Amino acid sequence: MDRIHHRLDRYMRVWEEAGQFSGTVLVAQGEQVLLHQGYGFANLEFGAPNTAATIYKIASITKLFTAAAVLQLHDQGKLALEEDIAAYVPEYRHGGGITVHHLLSHASGIPDYTALPEYTTRIKLSPEVILRWLNDHPPTCGPGERTEKSNSNYVLLARIVEQVSGLGIEEYYSKNLFGPAGLGHTGVCRNGDVIPGMANGYSVSGEGAVHADYYEMTGAYGSGFLYSTAGDLLQWTKALGSGQIISGASYGRMTSAYGFMKYLGAYAGYGCLVKGNPAEELVMDGNIYGYTCTVHHLLQEETTVIVLANNDAVPVNRIQRGLAGLLAGEEPDMPINPSQLLAGHAEPYKHLAGKYVFSPMGWEFTVSWEEGELRVDRLFIQAAGRKRFPLRLVSAENGIVSFVCAVCDSTFFFRLEEDGSCRCVEYVFDTLKLVYEKV
Repeated sequence: MDRIHHRLDRYMRVWEEAGQFSGTVLVAQGEQVLLHQGYGFANLEFGAPNTAATIYKIASITKLFTAAAVLQLHDQGKLALEEDIAAYVPEYRHGGGITVHHLLSHASGIPDYTALPEYTTRIKLSPEVILRWLNDHPPTCGPGERTEKSNSNYVLLARIVEQVSGLGIEEYYSKNLFGPAGLGHTGVCRNGDVIPGMANGYSVSGEGAVHADYYEMTGAYGSGFLYSTAGDLLQWTKALGSGQIISGASYGRMTSAYGFMKYLGAYAGYGCLVKGNPAEELVMDGNIYGYTCTVHHLLQEETTVIVLANNDAVPVNRIQRGLAGLLAGEEPDMPINPSQLLAGHAEPYKHLAGKYVFSPMGWEFTVSWEEGELRVDRLFIQAAGRKRFPLRLVSAENGIVSFVCAVCDSTFFFRLEEDGSCRCVEYVFDTLKLVYEKV
């Protein structure tokens, strides 16, 4: 155990020293915890370190708790998964034909309220307001036709839990999930609350770490408003699979593979992603301003890898993959440390400046040539602040010119035509590979 602990810790130290990781990591096999440690700083201003017990916002991992609440009520005979949601949330006027199962498996067709024109991250919201918006924006397809992640599904599910149980969602979580599972450091996050032990949330700018933008937590509701620790999340993962929280049959439903999400490379489960059919690995990801996190649970190996970060540009899934690879005896992919790359020599490639678009989602970024270097105005997660993100040349061979972001783990592979022009760039962030076309 000492040897594997040393290898896992050494791998994380490389990320920390490259300025690419700040957070807490937990790796467990069966009942044995191989690594549970904090890296970087919970508070940069005061140099307060992250520890094993540091608390983080867990964003969409909240959905797993909401799904468990729904399945718990189903186990008690109080709720039917194939029932139209109109029976539970009559104030939502498009609920006919949409079942509880459709919500749980992201197959409802209900648009994501965070993508509606009415939404901003700074306004206080209630479920009633979100429901009014959704009443004005009908589903984009029929129930079961497509599988597309939508936060609206889990806002509605939390509302259903409240209607069926007679409890507010926070009280329901506390009495029926947190308490029975022994989660002493998990709860609902409000913007005004002082939560002892919580890490500050950071982002990156072209000049390094900055405070994350404000995000009003009321809107996240049952889709993303919880905080937790790595230790609590390990305990929660164990409690779900043990029959302590939901029945074995309901756990089987939760971990079944429903519609495939090509963009995420996994199937939709209930409150989680499922890799393999039948399920081999459960994935719970969360991302919110200032925080990003992932929990991977390999069912057959009884291995859990948890990565929680208090900087939203951290590639948590790439780090998770490296830790899992070490357990399997593989040599992990190591981070590039941009500070060790020589600046300059990029002038032959200033013609790569221009606007690039990822058509399937309408995402875009603009590369510019400024002060002798290429810079980009947006990464996958965020727009640049005071200064655009500088790019550092890594290599130029076989018609591909590679640049990395100087302040976070993002790589750009520009593909050159025979005349030297560029039509597209493959943008790699974390484990995502997205091809943007030049326009």
